[in-house]
Amino acid sequence: MRKDHLGRAVAATLVAAAWAVAGGDSSQRGVSLAASPAYRLGPGDVLDITIFEVEELSKPAVMAPDGTVRLPLVGTVELAGLTPTEAAERLRRLYANNLIRDPQIAVSVKEYNSQPVAVLGAVARPGVYQLRGPRRLTDVLALAEGLTPEAGSEILISRPEAPRGDAGGPGGPGAGGAERTLSVATSALISLSGRPEDNPWVQAHDTIRVSRAGVVYVVGEVGRAGGFPLKDREQITVLKALSLAEGLKRTASPQKARIIRQRAGSRQETPVRVNDILGGRAPDPPLGPDDILFVPHSQAKTALGRTAEAAVQIATGVIIWRR
Repeated sequence: MRKDHLGRAVAATLVAAAWAVAGGDSSQRGVSLAASPAYRLGPGDVLDITIFEVEELSKPAVMAPDGTVRLPLVGTVELAGLTPTEAAERLRRLYANNLIRDPQIAVSVKEYNSQPVAVLGAVARPGVYQLRGPRRLTDVLALAEGLTPEAGSEILISRPEAPRGDAGGPGGPGAGGAERTLSVATSALISLSGRPEDNPWVQAHDTIRVSRAGVVYVVGEVGRAGGFPLKDREQITVLKALSLAEGLKRTASPQKARIIRQRAGSRQETPVRVNDILGGRAPDPPLGPDDILFVPHSQAKTALGRTAEAAVQIATGVIIWRR
């Protein structure tokens, strides 16, 4: 399966997990991008303010950094922290004060710019996304088009601590860079466990980091060359790696296999005699993150050195297989 197909498949799983944990009904399944009734307006939001039957006063307004908007007749009005419905009611009272008789006002969000969340690491589309109301972790990961096959066993949510006395609460930027971090197990997130702690709510200004799993690469004369992520600190040995790679080809030279390991700028090559391992005459050595198991062609023994060098380069571009 190709990477892009994997990403979309995982994203679909995450969306389903979100609604299973959150208890969403069948009429609301999916990642809704409509504003939640609980959405609170904030600096940078672009508002559509409609005063019915007074077209000349109806216009978009950008909320300033101090949480205010400037409007005709009423001047500067603070709307930060209000829902669109509450903002409409505040404006209705202002315009009704000897300005417009029984004004009918509607406020909606034209552009969401006040509740950014950064999604980094092993996701299909890392970047900054704007929350449009309360969202759980799976919702936000689905906005980033899901996890990649390289996703590791842990997802970290870093949240700025609010300054003391800040009415904005923990969703606002913290003072002095202070923050707290929540760890979520990737396996629990996508297992449809139903436990709310496995799919926490995300707040504005959170940073979500999806860890990258260590990958073992198998290249050369094998059935399915590629990278295989290490899951939950599991150990992959040479024989297990060959099994994941669908075994040896008939053209393989198993007694000339190599483990290629790069650490701290240096490269080590360890001979591996696969037939001896299969026959119990040699131990089955473990492979670590970023190790490359290279199985040469039986007719390429004299060029093993050059082929091993090429294997290091090939391993950086192979498909990562999700198991």
